[in-house]
Amino acid sequence: LIGLENDLMMETTSQPLHDSLERFSPLLTQDEIQQIHALQEQPLPTGIRLNGLKVDPQKAIQDLSARYGWQVKPIPFCENGWTIHKADTSPGMTIEHRMGQYYLQDAASMVPVSLYETNRPHPIILDMAASPGGKTTHLVDRTSDKGFILANDASKGRISALRSVLAAWGGMNFAITNYPGEAFGTWYPESFDLVLLDAPCSMENLRPTENRPLRETTMDERLRLQERQIGLLTSGLQALKGGGQMVYATCSLAPEEDEAVIDAVMKKFPDSIEILDVVNKVGFKLPGLTQFKGETFHPDLQHALRLWPHLTGMSGFFCALLTKNKSIPVNPQSPPRRDFSLTDLEKADQALGDQVFTQIDTNYGLDLQAVLGPYQVELYQRHEQLFLIPLGYTDQFISLPYEYIGMPLGRLIDKDLEPSHEFISRFGRRFTQGMIQIDDKFIDQWIAGRDIRHPDTPLTPQGQYLLVLDSAGRNLGLGKLLPTRLRNMLPRQVI
Repeated sequence: LIGLENDLMMETTSQPLHDSLERFSPLLTQDEIQQIHALQEQPLPTGIRLNGLKVDPQKAIQDLSARYGWQVKPIPFCENGWTIHKADTSPGMTIEHRMGQYYLQDAASMVPVSLYETNRPHPIILDMAASPGGKTTHLVDRTSDKGFILANDASKGRISALRSVLAAWGGMNFAITNYPGEAFGTWYPESFDLVLLDAPCSMENLRPTENRPLRETTMDERLRLQERQIGLLTSGLQALKGGGQMVYATCSLAPEEDEAVIDAVMKKFPDSIEILDVVNKVGFKLPGLTQFKGETFHPDLQHALRLWPHLTGMSGFFCALLTKNKSIPVNPQSPPRRDFSLTDLEKADQALGDQVFTQIDTNYGLDLQAVLGPYQVELYQRHEQLFLIPLGYTDQFISLPYEYIGMPLGRLIDKDLEPSHEFISRFGRRFTQGMIQIDDKFIDQWIAGRDIRHPDTPLTPQGQYLLVLDSAGRNLGLGKLLPTRLRNMLPRQVI
């Protein structure tokens, strides 16, 4: 049965691949076509990107490799990116993964965000089609969580995945919205320093994965996608500030969805857009096309990146880094509005702020107020719940309805703070007290969500909330020390 399943998978893969390669035959030699065919039998190496908010990436990759029997290679264009070529334990099955200490991501998907110059101290960023959130978390990385990100996705059904990924990552400077990306250019013209458009596409990448098998595409589908992609790219450029940067990317190698899209926008708005040369930025000299099947594209498209899988070892991918030289015409429209008071969020007064920050300092030895200084977030309250809300939102987008925002800090129970999982997993590495180490024989029990009865600890149980560690110092989340047990407070999604 397994053999039959593999044969069927190869059959369903080979026909779409054959059709795609036929279309690309003017660009590829017969030897290259054979190389792409051979790739189909080779599994794509697993890519991971370490979370610098929660771990020291260089130390973490050494610890993870030793603990789980990984053989890894650094991804040269992504500072905290690695590919895993052998693993005794799957990287998707570890507690570190569930705690948001790294993200599973194909190496090709790390290229787009790696192209930006992120030298502005607090950039305002629009991620137009953000779900499931991998590239959004990469934007958090590149800005050290100090740039405000409006993470938008047009699909309501994809918002929960985006929310889960961003909450697990531990960022604070973001808000999630659910609107058509085409609208942002008219709602917020020239408002963003950076824009990312990882555009909806046919996924014609010539390198199938478990989550993205090859499928048959038609010219009609590609042209319908192209029409939408042109609208999204135009909107993103309208929303971009003069001199700002925008990355246009697809996981498709179809020229109709790549060079043809950018070429159409450049013809519509001549001299407004420049394609920055990134051919050597990621270590690959794989330029974009300037012509395809009788169609000629803008000569500067050679500065884009066309990542052929047989030349990179990654999935097929296209991306280009654009900058805006002058304004693009806009017919301004009013964005959706909601009175912020309807969210029931209220800015914490000085007394509450002092109480919360003092309690965190007393309990965990962390001067959180000083730590938060560079991040431009403020403490807000909704009933007993406390949140860290980005100024980037309240200063510029406060009337725009959102689906999720910032970081939950915890909740007040009779004036005592019960810290959130997000706070513990993000800032626990900075604690100097308020910690409990469990015996390693209880680790599996703990990460399965079960309490530990009568833990061996010199601490006097007082119902205090503690950061749980193992002997290796791994952050295992929040526990509550009671007279007879250490209560497990890991959230369901981590368990």
